[in-house]
Amino acid sequence: MNIKSKRLLSVLLCLLLVLSLCACGKNYEKKYQEYVKSLIAINYLGVSEEYIKSTGASKEDADALYEANANLLANNILTYYGITISDASEMMDKYVELAKNIYSKVNYKVSPARKDGSVYLVDVTIYPINLFAQSSADVAGYVNKFNEGVANGAYNDYTLVQYETEFSTGIIDILNEAATNMTYADPVTVTVEIVVDGDTYYISERDFLRIDAAMINTTDVTIPEATPEDAE
Repeated sequence: MNIKSKRLLSVLLCLLLVLSLCACGKNYEKKYQEYVKSLIAINYLGVSEEYIKSTGASKEDADALYEANANLLANNILTYYGITISDASEMMDKYVELAKNIYSKVNYKVSPARKDGSVYLVDVTIYPINLFAQSSADVAGYVNKFNEGVANGAYNDYTLVQYETEFSTGIIDILNEAATNMTYADPVTVTVEIVVDGDTYYISERDFLRIDAAMINTTDVTIPEATPEDAE
């Protein structure tokens, strides 16, 4: 089997999630604060009680939102490290669990809503997860060691599924270990606007994506070079 060495892809995590939520109720400053807090809690922590209360969503829909966000991060991690596990479905479950573990470390504070002219604004202070920067040296060492094994023929008898499972399991172990001692980048404040439409209110997709983009730091990640040569 012709096995290609692993390389780290220089693409940034892009955590996109289309937001199409609304919440019925009167315009209370605390309620807006609680609404934004509930959005963060359901998307990153899987905590649905306040989200359901704020939006009227069902438990099933709330859980689906959390699962979709975890799956999105899992897929972005796979892309980031150039991992293909299409023929190893059990590995996808492990990456989703990794994503949930990472998101369980989110660190943020939602301030009470404040009025600015005719609109209400909510400040969200976020301490970006620094996992990919703090683990980059360990991942680089692992990739280089794995590539040495490829060059020496260590995986020549592996099926593609076995090969990808071996490599991706090592990445999972490194990231889970790093997550136990999570570090954070300097805090950033994202200000979102509460959009009021009749008896409903919500934040825009653009504002949610700004929160999402701040949750995980990728600006300080150094992408090491890995040899792309084939090993027979």
